[in-house]
Amino acid sequence: MRPVNIKSMRIANISLVLDTIRRMGPISRYDISKITKLSPSAVSNIVENLISVGIVKESPAQITKVGRRPIELTLNEIGYYPIGIEIEKDKITGILMSLSGKILRKEIINLDSTDVNTVLTGVIQVYGVLTKDVNKEEIIGVGIAVPGTINRKEGTCIFSPNLGWRNANIKEFLLRYIKDVPVFIEHIVKAVAYGELWYGAGIGKDNIICVRVGSGVSAGLVLDGKLYRGPDDRAGEFGHTIVERNGKKCKCGSYGCLESYVSTQVLFEKVMEGIQKNAYTRVNIENKSKDEILDEIIEAGRNGDRFILNIFEEMGTYLGIGIANLINLFNPEMIIIAGGLSKAEDLLLEPVRRIVNLHAFPPIPEIITTKLGGLTGPIGAASEVIEETLLKKVFERVEEVI
Repeated sequence: MRPVNIKSMRIANISLVLDTIRRMGPISRYDISKITKLSPSAVSNIVENLISVGIVKESPAQITKVGRRPIELTLNEIGYYPIGIEIEKDKITGILMSLSGKILRKEIINLDSTDVNTVLTGVIQVYGVLTKDVNKEEIIGVGIAVPGTINRKEGTCIFSPNLGWRNANIKEFLLRYIKDVPVFIEHIVKAVAYGELWYGAGIGKDNIICVRVGSGVSAGLVLDGKLYRGPDDRAGEFGHTIVERNGKKCKCGSYGCLESYVSTQVLFEKVMEGIQKNAYTRVNIENKSKDEILDEIIEAGRNGDRFILNIFEEMGTYLGIGIANLINLFNPEMIIIAGGLSKAEDLLLEPVRRIVNLHAFPPIPEIITTKLGGLTGPIGAASEVIEETLLKKVFERVEEVI
């Protein structure tokens, strides 16, 4: 018989209880015990530990049948603040968040250059706005979501086709200005998956796929309750799966990649090409930002603009083929579409669902757009900070008494 590692067992139980409170709170100790199958005394000891370090708070239940109201547990909203920052080709979006997922501050700056130093200086600017007049000791960390291949341990971006970066040492640059606060670098779609798992449609689900469709396309895989990364942390390059043999050349250098047929950039290019060729459309792109153009395109589609509807039909067809392949490979409970194009909702979802129903093996999982809106990436980056820091604090406290 293998020896039992008491420390590992205690840490695993703490993770289980904390995750249950995160996903299902407000929740009582009794219900935690039922869900986790841990003994009431074990749950009580763990909860007291979480309360003592300030991560969990307790309050009387709002509704009860008879007798004394049970005490319910939630994550604490005061004293532990993660920051999530998302870097995109044209903007940087940052949030200061509470453990419950409440957005306390938000800052967005637009970019007119993807030069590494320019962008990272912008990140520092966003961080400064988010932390102004905030006690730095209450900031538990900063998560940076980046589109591209990431070396998380070194904090570098190995390659980002969207930004044109190669071997960019993000963490080293940021730590010159961000003092005494841990910094975590993450691939943008893995951050999105964290956000959906912690605060979005993925709460309570163990197998979901988050497809981010913005200036690029990628997929975050949550399998058996854990984010799947792959041995080199490169899983999820969904946009560079091939959907057309000898198709269009992709910016990655290959041909026929899904990302060459589906993205906000593809949408803009097709609309501009149509306007130049005098296509009949209500869309007017003059003197507007990319966000404004995207909103106008979507609004035109919802008002029946046939030119726009045809573009979404074509993109939805390609995306549907790709998603059908993901469903057949991984058998997820749910597909969540995030990123800029998720704002189109049914304009994109209808052709996607139609193609998936034709090509995926039943039962077909629910396919929805994110409910976290344009903050999915920053929320996810902040969520990862929680996982990387708070659990570590609890574990270190437990190790002192084991």
